[in-house]
Amino acid sequence: MSKTLQIQKRTIEGKKVKTLRTQGITPIHLYGNGVESSSMQADFKDLINVLNQSGFSVPITLNDGKNDILVFARNVQRHPLTEEILHVDFQVVSKDDEVEIEVPINLTGESPAVKNFGGILIKLLETIRISSKVDRVPESIDLDISVIESLEQSLLVNEIEVGEGVKIITDETFAIARVIPPRIEVEEEDVDPDAIPEEGEDESTDSDQPEDPGNTEE
Repeated sequence: MSKTLQIQKRTIEGKKVKTLRTQGITPIHLYGNGVESSSMQADFKDLINVLNQSGFSVPITLNDGKNDILVFARNVQRHPLTEEILHVDFQVVSKDDEVEIEVPINLTGESPAVKNFGGILIKLLETIRISSKVDRVPESIDLDISVIESLEQSLLVNEIEVGEGVKIITDETFAIARVIPPRIEVEEEDVDPDAIPEEGEDESTDSDQPEDPGNTEE
């Protein structure tokens, strides 16, 4: 079920939008096929709350006081230093639209290769790209890692099962997760500090070594 965000028409443009941010309001932009682009605004705290729950893979409902508008968050502009959200672009869609979108992957279960052999699980992909109608987009995709029974074994994209009407776009040969052998710690050898020559000392010099006979005066 999509989250709802209240929005209003924005009349302030350009550099003057800074005044909106000081009031706790964030400028947003709506666009889409067959839709007139429009400048809108939303309460900053409400916007953050909806984005944290929906991300980029779950449709969001915007309400302008009259109409419900179905959208996906597409681009978030942030301040380069503070990471504060400055602006958000939303793509307007309908339930019958076909969309391509990144969906998060959740690893579930326990791998015997980790449990029995001490292997280390490495997650190689956080999301996969899928294509489907808006009302069929999954919030996330679960992948059971209990099938990874041996070290160096991987789970590939082509092993993912998705619902009817959902097509995976990501290359099916890509690995999503792998279990690698455990790290082997090598103990450092004990070193005798007296055996380490001091800086500037020449190990090859021997005080008992006889002088070069070629330098002996007759």
